[in-house]
Amino acid sequence: MAEKRFMVQIQNLEKFFGEDRERVHVLKGVSLDIPEGSLYTFLGPSGCGKTTTLRCVAGLERPDGGKISIDGKAVFSAGERVYIPTNKRPIGMVFQSYAIWPHMTVSENVAYPLTIQHRPKAEIKKRVGDVLKIVGLQGLEDRPAPKLSGGQQQRVAFARALINEPKVMLLDEPLSNLDAKLREQMRFEIKALQRRVNITTIYVTHDQGEALAISDQIAVMHGGKLIEIGTPHQLYSRPKRKFTATFLGLTNLIEGKVTELGGDSKSGRMESSKGTLSFIPAPSLAKGQPVVMSIRPEHIEVIKQRPQVSENVLEGTIKEAIFMGDAYHCQIAVGDQLLRVHTHPFLSMNIGEKVYLHLDPQSCNGLPAEDTEGVDESMMGL
Repeated sequence: MAEKRFMVQIQNLEKFFGEDRERVHVLKGVSLDIPEGSLYTFLGPSGCGKTTTLRCVAGLERPDGGKISIDGKAVFSAGERVYIPTNKRPIGMVFQSYAIWPHMTVSENVAYPLTIQHRPKAEIKKRVGDVLKIVGLQGLEDRPAPKLSGGQQQRVAFARALINEPKVMLLDEPLSNLDAKLREQMRFEIKALQRRVNITTIYVTHDQGEALAISDQIAVMHGGKLIEIGTPHQLYSRPKRKFTATFLGLTNLIEGKVTELGGDSKSGRMESSKGTLSFIPAPSLAKGQPVVMSIRPEHIEVIKQRPQVSENVLEGTIKEAIFMGDAYHCQIAVGDQLLRVHTHPFLSMNIGEKVYLHLDPQSCNGLPAEDTEGVDESMMGL
């Protein structure tokens, strides 16, 4: 098996904003390795440090500590006093606003990075034609920028970022200005484009659905730190942290205490106010430790009659049922807790009806109740 090659490496990145009492610690020892050719997303709420990390890679922010390397070459190192300016880094960048010049045509916008380098006209024309073909804008070379749709402007921004043949593409919330339908369409286009050119791409977003749809790997950030790293499927189906489970999509949390850790394909067990429940424990859990069990709404089965199976069965009452077309989104009271449940659209859900809920043990994730900051080494080996 070929050894994995990392295109971008970030080590112990530190960044502060402000002075004296107003000083804010924005990045707190961020470290990660981004594989060559991957689409790697920084995901987190506003103020978590994701955009600042991207801007540090781009050279638009100067970190206060740590090291950043691109293709094995340091572009910033606090210890070695290295700082390579943005225009000398092998990167292309797509901004949230696209930064399309309205007085220029499509080809003039795309050609601009080469024009200011005074490249030969024949070379510029060929490379503009090549990248416009890649992004599907061939034939629109002479169209004025204001006459483009939002999706077409997005593609112009991509083409301009690709024109210098960068080793890394940096995308800062590139879909936030589009309407919902176009945003969903552009997710597929970005993923297809990234695969086609096979360029290492760092993508910043706060949109969980966007991150799940396009990413090879996701780095979840919160409070200036990395919380967890994994593939979309890993982070959604088997989160190791409570923050990841709650931020990445909808989930239900049931509190309790670990009584058994399981092992050898046997589930762990916990005692809760809902009784004894089985779950898959996170690696960091210990017997006797406070635990929260996370289960997604779509992994709870609603049964009208008492089922023969007894493991992880709860009795509840339907409080709300909203028809969403592809499912009913329900709130079901179990004791003093409301559980969110998504059911098949053909299953009638009547307010006040008593039902039984089966919580599939394989879909129940046992997570530490005390969610400490930082990321451990077991989350990095992906």
